[in-house]
Order: sequence, then C-alpha cells, then structure tokens
Amino acid sequence: MDPASLHAEASAATGLHDFGEPTHHEALERLVEALNTEARLNARGVAEVRGTLRAALINRLLLHRSPAPPPIGAGTGPVVITGPPRSGSTFLHTLLACHGGLRAPRLWELMHPVSPPGVPDSVLIEATRRHVAAYYAAAPAMRDIHPMRAEGPEECEYLMTTDFRNTVLGLIGYRVPGYAAWLLDQDLTDAYRLHRLQLRAILARRPMPPGGRLLLKCPSHIWHLPSLVAVHPGTTLVELRRDRRQATASACSLALHARRKRSDEVDPLEIGEQLDRALRLGTSRLNSFTAAPPAGVTHVPVDYEDLVRDPVSTARRLFGLLGLPDVPPALLDRHIERCARRGRHVYSGRDFGLAPDASAHRPAADR
Repeated sequence: MDPASLHAEASAATGLHDFGEPTHHEALERLVEALNTEARLNARGVAEVRGTLRAALINRLLLHRSPAPPPIGAGTGPVVITGPPRSGSTFLHTLLACHGGLRAPRLWELMHPVSPPGVPDSVLIEATRRHVAAYYAAAPAMRDIHPMRAEGPEECEYLMTTDFRNTVLGLIGYRVPGYAAWLLDQDLTDAYRLHRLQLRAILARRPMPPGGRLLLKCPSHIWHLPSLVAVHPGTTLVELRRDRRQATASACSLALHARRKRSDEVDPLEIGEQLDRALRLGTSRLNSFTAAPPAGVTHVPVDYEDLVRDPVSTARRLFGLLGLPDVPPALLDRHIERCARRGRHVYSGRDFGLAPDASAHRPAADR
C-alpha cells in the first residue's frame, strides 16, 4: 500500500479530486508505513485495511464535493460517553439511546456520513449489514465481545478514520505500535473538527428530534479530551469507571481477537504490555481532565459496578441529570434482556502477562 495509490483509487471511484485541507497526509503516511512494516498482515488483513483506508478517502471526497452541511444547533452540547475501553460504554450507550430525546448516530451513518449522489439510505444500510456479517464470519468471538448492528448505535471513532487519526485502529485493531505511539502524542483538534463536520452531515440527512441532544460514545476520547471539548463546546462528559486491571484484560482480549482476524502472528504478551502502558497514560489524562473540567463541560461519573447491578436506575438517573423526561422502565428492561441473551465474554489477564486477578466471565456490560 502507498498513500498515492489510495488517493488515486478513491478519485477513480468517485470522479472527485478535492480531499479538503491536507491535514490527513502525515497521519496517512505514518499509518500506511506502520501497516506495511509492523502489522504482519495476512492477505485478508491487507484487503480489509486497504478497503478501510480507501473508504475513508472516499468519505473525504464526498464531504468536500458540495456546500458544507448546516451547523449543529447552538445551545446544549453533546452527551459523550467515555472511559477506559471495556468499562461498559457500549452497554450504556445503547441503553441511553433507547430515549427518544437522544440522537445516537447509527453504524451505517458513521460508515457513510455522506450519501453518494443518487444512493438511497437503504443501499447504505444493506452495505453495512454485509460488512457486519463478513466481520463476524471472520471473527465469530467478536459477536459477544463487541456486538454491532448496521442500524444500531455505534462509537463515533469511525469518524476519526477520515483524518486517519483513529486510536482504536492504532491500539486495538492492528499491530502498529509506531503509529499508535505517535498518535497518542498528537493534538487532534483538526481531526475533531472533521469529526464535527461529519456529524453535521449525518444530522442534515436525518435531523435530531426537536430539543434533542446528540449522544456520542468512544473510549478513545480519554487520550484527547482537551481537543474534543474545544471542538464540541458544552459537552456533558459521562465517565465510566471500572477497575483498571479488569478493563485492561478485557481490552486485551478484544485486541487479540481483532488482530487475529487480520494477522497470523499475534502475540498476547505484546498486546498486554502495549495496552497496559497506553491505558495507564489514558487513565492519567482522564483523571487530570476531570479533576478540573474546563468551563462549560459537565462531568458525570458512572461506576461500572452500579451499571451492572442496576442498569435501569443508572439510566434513569442520567436521564434526570440531562433534563430529559423519564421513560417506562419496561422499555429499558426489554433492551437489557436482549443484551443478556448474548454470549459471555471470557478472558484471563494471565494470558496477557497481567495481574492474575484481572480475569472475568462478565455480563452484558463488559462491552
């Protein structure tokens, strides 16, 4: 792979040539170099990541082909769920998204933030369903580790790929330590500006309900919170708190299965060392940020064990703090029952060289 050929392929697929401000060049070059020299990709991994990078460039082209979408309404900022990976953010995200006053972007929207000319939503949704089916066919364990649906809420890290500054990709999806180390030290303000522009395009296609709030989620925000809130003023930051050792072990298991899908040479001990170091840094940055949040940022901590023990009360408490009307508990109960029917995620910290008690056979919230 090389950046020039990827740009050429994206232009050939669309007939477009304006990629916008060249903020993405260095990140793409570093990522491609790491994929070529560090990732140990098998043939499937090469094909998959090439498609991912090409799709990101196509999204850049589509985003810049027409006038900018209308701004997100002034006033209340987004609700952003974050915390160390595997602290229950996916479970809480999908639970809060049951509320009609919260607009959570769906996976198909995040993968296709701008519709190609003449392509209806139904085509994009079906393409995303095929993507999810292929993903689980190649990595069946991921169904229980990180459940996804084309029309279900998903983490907004997908939008960071458009500027090639995707922390999940760098730490979890691929063995690219050089790129990951570089990325963790970068100012991502420009990437978050593009993140916001894509959210504007998504909302222009399917607006928020009157008086609604945007609901976002991604653990990777913990490394870059100053950049996030600089671009998204008025953020309500919902921070999930879980024992760091257990969260790290669960994240390592996620990375192991994600990387095995793309490489035949995956070292669990290497994953443990990399993620333990990165999550110590992320937790330190998160704690420093939340100790004195900037003006306009509301910080709401949520304990993982409280979420596991009583998810309905946790959700209803958050709805109240957000100034949203309550919802019937039965609505939340139905969602929790659907989550409980999924398989369990079993892992051991020992497999990754971590503390021996960082092991679990966890419930639906271990996502």
